Amino acid sequence: MLKPNLLATKLNLPSLPARWVRRPYLSQRLNEGLKLNRQVTLVSAPAGFGKTTCIRAWVEMLEHWPITWLSLDPTDDDPGRFFTYFIAALQKVDTSIGQEIEAVLRSGQLPPAEIISTTLINDIMDFDHEFLLVLDDFHVIQDRFILEFLEKLVTNLPQPLHLVLLTREDPSLPLAQLRGYNRLTEVRARDLRFSSRDIERFLNEVMDLSLSQTDIARLEDKTEGWIVGLQLAGLSVRDREDASGFITSLSGSHRHILGYLTEEVLNQQPEEVQHFLLQTSILDKLNGDLCDAVTGRSDSHATLERLFNANLFLIPLDEEGQWYRYHHLFADLLRDLQNASQKGKIAELHRRASGWYAQADMVSEAIQHALAAKDYAQVVSLLESHAMGMIMQGYAKTVNAWVQALPAKWGVQSPRTNLAFAWAHLLRGAYAQASPYLERLERTFSGPQVSEEDRRSLRAEWLVMRSLFLNMEGKMTECLATAEEALQITPENDSRVRSFAYFGLACAHQAMDHYDLVVEAYQRAIQHGRASGNWIAEMLSISGLAQLAFEHGQLHLAFEIAAPVSERVEGSASPPPISTVVFGILGDICYQWYQTEQAREYYLRALQLSTLGGFNSGMIGCRILFSRLFQMEGDLEAAAREIQMALDLLQVETPAYIRQETIAQQVRVYLARNRPEAAEMALQGQGFSFRDRFTYPDLPSEASLSHSVGLLYNSSLCVLLYQARAGNDATGLEAGIELANRLIRKAFESEQLLLALETLLLRAQMHAALGDGRASRADYVKALELAEPEGFTGVFIEGGPPVADVLKDLAEGNRIGAVQADFVRHILEAFFGSHPSRDERPAPASSAGTGPMAPVEPLTERELEVLRLMAEGLKYKEIASRLIVSLNTVRFHVKAIYGKLNVNNRTQAIERARQLRIL
Repeated sequence: MLKPNLLATKLNLPSLPARWVRRPYLSQRLNEGLKLNRQVTLVSAPAGFGKTTCIRAWVEMLEHWPITWLSLDPTDDDPGRFFTYFIAALQKVDTSIGQEIEAVLRSGQLPPAEIISTTLINDIMDFDHEFLLVLDDFHVIQDRFILEFLEKLVTNLPQPLHLVLLTREDPSLPLAQLRGYNRLTEVRARDLRFSSRDIERFLNEVMDLSLSQTDIARLEDKTEGWIVGLQLAGLSVRDREDASGFITSLSGSHRHILGYLTEEVLNQQPEEVQHFLLQTSILDKLNGDLCDAVTGRSDSHATLERLFNANLFLIPLDEEGQWYRYHHLFADLLRDLQNASQKGKIAELHRRASGWYAQADMVSEAIQHALAAKDYAQVVSLLESHAMGMIMQGYAKTVNAWVQALPAKWGVQSPRTNLAFAWAHLLRGAYAQASPYLERLERTFSGPQVSEEDRRSLRAEWLVMRSLFLNMEGKMTECLATAEEALQITPENDSRVRSFAYFGLACAHQAMDHYDLVVEAYQRAIQHGRASGNWIAEMLSISGLAQLAFEHGQLHLAFEIAAPVSERVEGSASPPPISTVVFGILGDICYQWYQTEQAREYYLRALQLSTLGGFNSGMIGCRILFSRLFQMEGDLEAAAREIQMALDLLQVETPAYIRQETIAQQVRVYLARNRPEAAEMALQGQGFSFRDRFTYPDLPSEASLSHSVGLLYNSSLCVLLYQARAGNDATGLEAGIELANRLIRKAFESEQLLLALETLLLRAQMHAALGDGRASRADYVKALELAEPEGFTGVFIEGGPPVADVLKDLAEGNRIGAVQADFVRHILEAFFGSHPSRDERPAPASSAGTGPMAPVEPLTERELEVLRLMAEGLKYKEIASRLIVSLNTVRFHVKAIYGKLNVNNRTQAIERARQLRIL
């Protein structure tokens, strides 16, 4: 885990060595880069050239520039760990930067690199002052995902940020592009080498030596201005009578000189100091208590202070003088000497370090040292206790590397680690990747290394995950039995596992039409989820309850269930990505009430959160919803684009209901774009055929009819209607009406009111196409009667002009039965506007904006307000105050604006809006 004291060492600016030589010419070059608005500074040179010291000296001279410094090490080459530290560094400048990404990482999700970069760029844009972010030892970052994020960041750097990279090798970033745009300041080894004057000042003034000009010239020739070599040489000759002779004898490569000088420096130290240096060389970071634990001494803190004051390559990592590290090259050579002289004692030193870190609850460091000591029992013990938490915080790559480092016989002895990996994959919908961990976990139940209490707890959680697998496979009887068994053996006080078990129980009951039991199970899942802080079970269960009410036609109840939760989520500092499910159902409710702008806002929020969380099914669902919304508004190009994006996201293990909804909407878009053959082909894979005669898969006889399956059947009816209208081919309509009759009966049996409404309207149109006006009108009136209590409107608007014309005729002829005229008028106003006339047709809302540069999607009134205030130069907080909304709401609107205008920052948005004459 990331402990506050260790975090501070990574984020603090390193202290300058006492009386270090400052070089104004380097500061001038770096300052010039700032004046020219070069937003990236690259300091690239081999180890020992003073990169960190140079930049530290420079930033100390900057006035009015906030500085945040992140020192990296090899363990940071893990996306979860890196982004946690990276965001912490940004939040030293402004605590509001990266809050949403931080919440996602805490939930164990890793959004796409583009989403992370775009979100952070937008957050940084709101900061009203330029600042520097220094990434020290950047060469340790090799992870492709992190580098992809940084590439997107440096190519779209927000104006307030200036990025400084200190590295031993050039990173795989678009440096040539940055040079071409004059956005890069470079400092190389040749720039960092000490000049003759620098060397003289450093040796004779800083190190207080009295070397001749000849000796200084020889050292310059042998070290080529290499700073660490000069420092070691100075330490070596400090107390020698024949300094000139020693300098003359130096020869060989830099590595040879460095090794030789290191031994010379060590030989001048008291034996106890030599022993301390060699023993503590195994540590990446040094602390008095830690060094005491490793060496068996009690004076390590004082020893560290003496070494620091003696300039013996000790670099402070915090302002309080509690944490240090050795210079990297010095540490490497100390370890070489330790391996040569005391190799048999190294494992015990690592074991002691691991024990100290474990006691300090610094798990990552404890495991690393335990692995180095080959103390596999300690590694397994630590993984058992901490793997779940670390994986859920995004450190899956790190944990996996530890597991891979264990010998095979030890790796299988970590059931809770297998459990953690299984959850990490399962919560992302990656069932195939989770399966091997579950199988391995099952094999450990009977193992002698697992206590009876642990065996019971592990089996309960394993059963919960098995029930979710069975649910996904459609094996509801087994799913129900497995979830019930999990509840029986789960302790009453284990609310986290019980919340998941009740959720699995609710899913099984819902598929089996046990609606009273469904509601009870969802409610218990919500209670236990809230008690244990299990956002996942709570959000999934709340959305499940709301979805159940929605499909049963209880729109107001569904809204009452979901709306308060969305407000609670938005009121939290870091909304959990899993809450995407709640925003999605709220968007569906507003869609049916024909509140299109509210629906759009909910869909956008759902898409943002599902993308942040990496929820593939959620992203597909949002694209389907947007496609439907665009199609209803008449923007068929946008509808087609969205459904294609949904199709591109489909995977082998995408849940069946998501796949069914995708195909159903794909068919409707094909028909709207006059591509009936493509629509027929899309349905063929689902068992439908339109050749010679219309055939379709049998309806489920015993199981309920799900909403997604009903959508597929209704899409096939849409194909029949299209054929009848386009080519006067009504041969399939009778079979279509027969299917509609069965669908409507099944929908009412399953209490699927929304599905029944849509099928009634399709059957009404088929009756009309066959010339049976009486049956057609009866279906329309029945649909109005069912829709009126809850205000269903969207389902009528989807039918387009044919439905509008009939409703107009019914209203004008007063043939709407017991339905209130106001309700029919409300639907007609949604079709035609406030004053419909007989010849009008629905006008697509997307008609705003013309010409080749028109945005694909128009801005809402609130988005226009936000855009105008951005153009006035207001910051997000000022916009929130002016509009009397939350800061999160402003960010939500801004991200929607960027998406619609296809831009990445404020400046581009304003320029694009002016080109489009929006401003």
